[in-house]
Amino acid sequence: MKNKILFLIAFIIQINLINDQWQQTNGPFPFSGTINSLVVSGTNIFAGTDGGGVYLSNNNGTTWTPVNTGLTNNIVTSLAVSGTNIFAGTQGGVFLSSNNGTNWT
Repeated sequence: MKNKILFLIAFIIQINLINDQWQQTNGPFPFSGTINSLVVSGTNIFAGTDGGGVYLSNNNGTTWTPVNTGLTNNIVTSLAVSGTNIFAGTQGGVFLSSNNGTNWT
C-alpha cells in the first residue's frame, strides 16, 4: 500500500512537470482564427491560417506579422520548407516564397 501511494505521488509530480513545459504565446494577431500549420525556417516560425494567410514570427512567437503579398487565397492549409524556399498550400493552389514570406508566387 505504501509503495502504491509513493508511486501515485511521483506520478502526479511528473504530470505537473510535463504540463509546465508549454507556454501560450500571443498568437498571430489580429487574426484569431484556426492555425492549420506551422513550419520553422532558421530562426523564423511561419503559421498558416484558415483565412488570415501566412504569419511570421522571428522572436519565438512573441509577435507575429502577416506576410501575404502575392497570395491570392488566404486559406493556408499547409506549409513546407525546402532549403530557403517556403511553400504554402492554399485552397487556390501552391505558392512559393524564397525571401522568408516577403513575396509569394
